Amino acid sequence: MTPTLRPRRNFFHFGFWAIAVLANLTFAADLARPNIVFILADDLGVGHVGAYGQRKIKTPHIDALAAEGMKFTRFYSGANVCAPARSTLMTGLHTGHTPVRNNGLDRHLYDADVTVAEVLKDAGYATGGFGKWGLGRIGTPGVAVRQGFDVWFGQYSQTHAHFYYPYFLMNNLERFALPMNEGHRRARYAQDEIHEHAMKFISKQAGAGRPFFAYLPYILPHVELTCPEDSWEDYKGRWPKVVRPDPRPGYIGSEDANPEFAGMVARLDAQVGQIIALLRTLKIDGNTIVFFTSDNGPQPGPWKDIFVDFFDGAAGLRGAKTNFYEGGIREPMIVRWPGRIKPGSVSDHLGYFPDVMATLAELAGATARTPPTDGLSFVPTLLGRPGQKQHEFLYWEAAATNQTTSQQAVRWGDWKAIKDGPKKAWELYDLKSDEKETTNVADRHPDVMKRIAAIIAQEHTPERKYGAAPKESAADYVK
Repeated sequence: MTPTLRPRRNFFHFGFWAIAVLANLTFAADLARPNIVFILADDLGVGHVGAYGQRKIKTPHIDALAAEGMKFTRFYSGANVCAPARSTLMTGLHTGHTPVRNNGLDRHLYDADVTVAEVLKDAGYATGGFGKWGLGRIGTPGVAVRQGFDVWFGQYSQTHAHFYYPYFLMNNLERFALPMNEGHRRARYAQDEIHEHAMKFISKQAGAGRPFFAYLPYILPHVELTCPEDSWEDYKGRWPKVVRPDPRPGYIGSEDANPEFAGMVARLDAQVGQIIALLRTLKIDGNTIVFFTSDNGPQPGPWKDIFVDFFDGAAGLRGAKTNFYEGGIREPMIVRWPGRIKPGSVSDHLGYFPDVMATLAELAGATARTPPTDGLSFVPTLLGRPGQKQHEFLYWEAAATNQTTSQQAVRWGDWKAIKDGPKKAWELYDLKSDEKETTNVADRHPDVMKRIAAIIAQEHTPERKYGAAPKESAADYVK
């Protein structure tokens, strides 16, 4: 079932549009309107892949992306948890402006919000999404097929995306049954079904003569901590056995947590490799740009000793998911485009998720179709061209359940200021000399803190008010 979508929006005055279109036609012709594959892992820390220092888990396919493309060393998520990170990615707005500023089933996009999928679709791209959405459940205007996606397969609700053996997934607005998983059987791994649908979409679009945007927000390696044994059998017995029950009712725990988590990362890596192999087989590899990143840092809490400590998921940086220290928001970002991006290149360009809309729009020759954003295109960096614009600052905030601001952070040059809770004092770190954020120097630099305060006053806007959402539990998805 393909839902009826709302009409296009007019984002620009005609004069500005005419000038921008002429400029972008030239650029788009030069780039031949590439296909775009954007892979977003879930809770994969910057240290979980070999290209960024991981040594216990083998990730040869992700590492090959870096060897064949560009690896960014200073790239950040737009938020410290899943939903707002996706909101910044989709809207190009940082968390002081983006509609969804924390997790919660009541938060979602509205018709007035503009996503990168809408911008690309308006520019003639076929748009498909496969995996975890998190920006609107069924019954809300935030559902992906009302936000620019021609097709969506996976989970709309974040709660649904926690389960790897549910009894259904969502195909546009309809349920796609997985009866083999009923009775709490572990028969069909949800991520495998999602991945197969993504591959079919890419294959279908390859021969259609129309550029495509494949957004793959895969659910690996978010907990539940469970994975088919064929992905972790090579890791069995390597490390002391760790039994890790899941504390949440109805969730699957692990009887050998370290190798099973390694298997989840390995399975993600293998599926990345399958996507690249498919692009080659379809002979569209040279005209397809592939992005690989993750939504936030590694899982803390009951899984910290595995996600963060044992596998060094934050690559030695302070923090993890749920906070704005480097380990919570510094992400892998690898971009591959054969013949366009220099193989094995490394960039220290400072960027974050709000830059994605501007970047993809420029690649597609669609900048005239984009609304105002907080992002800057990093296409010049990717292509080794002059004229790369730089951020004066990066801004983050997180909202509490009552729409008040609970956490904030600002990066201004090498300075990083963090307020880690509503009652916490501001901290300040010089990342040039203190990347691990060990020494708070806020009291030594009142001039810097004054500038930080001005940025916050300028960038924060009140979060949208939402109505209460129905509660969800394992029983809604696993039976």
